[in-house]
Amino acid sequence: MPNQIQLKDAEQDQEIALLKHRVEELEEGGVDELRQRVRKLEKWVWGAGAVISAAVTVLGLAMAADARTFEQEEMTVGVLTQKIRQYEEEKKRTPVEDVLKSALKEWELWQQ
Repeated sequence: MPNQIQLKDAEQDQEIALLKHRVEELEEGGVDELRQRVRKLEKWVWGAGAVISAAVTVLGLAMAADARTFEQEEMTVGVLTQKIRQYEEEKKRTPVEDVLKSALKEWELWQQ
C-alpha cells in the first residue's frame, strides 16, 4: 500500500507541475495575446466610430444644402406658378384695342 500511495503522490505531483506550467504559460503568453486582441478590437471600434461620425456629418451637410435648395426651388416654383396664372389671365382677357374699337362703335351707334 505504501507503494501505491507513493505512485499516486507522484502522479498528483506530475499533474500539479503540469498545471502550474500551463498557468505560467497562460499568464505570460495568454495575457499578452488577449491584450493585443483587445487593442485590435479597440482600434476597430475607434475606426468604425470615426467612419460613422464622418458619415453623419456629411449627411447633415447634405441635408442642410438640400433644405436651402428646396427653399430656392419653392421660390422658383412660386414665381413660375404666378407667371402661369398671369399668362392664363392674359389669354382670357380681351385685348385693349378690341375693347376700344367696340366702345367707339357703341358710341357712334349711340350718337346716331
